[in-house]
Amino acid sequence: MLGKRTKGGVFVFDDFRDNLIIDRYDPVFATMRGTKIEHLRSENSEDALTWNVFRSLRQIDPAFWFPCLFARAFGCEVEQLPQMVSVNLWPIVSPPPALHLFQKEGDSEIDILIETEYAAWFIEAKYKSDVSESTTHDPERDQVLRNIDVGSWYAGARDFYFSLLILDEEHTPVGVSLIDKYAASKDEVLARLPHRPDRLPNLKGIGQLTWTDLAAVLSNCSQLASREDERHLAKQALEWLEAKGIVTTRNCA
Repeated sequence: MLGKRTKGGVFVFDDFRDNLIIDRYDPVFATMRGTKIEHLRSENSEDALTWNVFRSLRQIDPAFWFPCLFARAFGCEVEQLPQMVSVNLWPIVSPPPALHLFQKEGDSEIDILIETEYAAWFIEAKYKSDVSESTTHDPERDQVLRNIDVGSWYAGARDFYFSLLILDEEHTPVGVSLIDKYAASKDEVLARLPHRPDRLPNLKGIGQLTWTDLAAVLSNCSQLASREDERHLAKQALEWLEAKGIVTTRNCA
């Protein structure tokens, strides 16, 4: 694997595919914008983390990872076990139309979208970075709030959940603070969204995940998934996370 280190000491691969462990030649790369491809080359790329972990999970029976991941994010069990679980990376989602009465805002690129017949779950993934505290047209519309607003509208009649996925609080202190604030009081969310007179009735959970949580879920799948190929995919992703120094508890308690 060829590459070089930046002046800051970060290793950057010559070929972004060398930073991926699964689906290296997926046709989606042919239409992916150049900046996204560029980000995939860095050893600190949260996009590469997202791809390697969630592209692996989407090829494993969700019965072995979805309930566990949900419990880790929201501290409770799934109310209704879904029959259908889909995982989509970086979909483009439009904002609520009424937002344009207050300000301009373009479409949002969602890091991870997990959908079931009952719910939509947005996950914003961070590695060694923090969330943005503003958008181009609103200095007070932070990245967490934007995800909640756009996601709740996208979910429609289904329940909506949002999670921030981080390495640790040290690298994402603003994001952790915002999650704590919004999870503690829905009024904090509503006060910032005057264009949502519906009061977000489908907002059911705001939670936090760590990459260590994902490692533990993968560990669970590597041991318990019913198919050998699925256990192999989970183990491969787990070993890649461990090689990056992301420690696993090796359980899904």
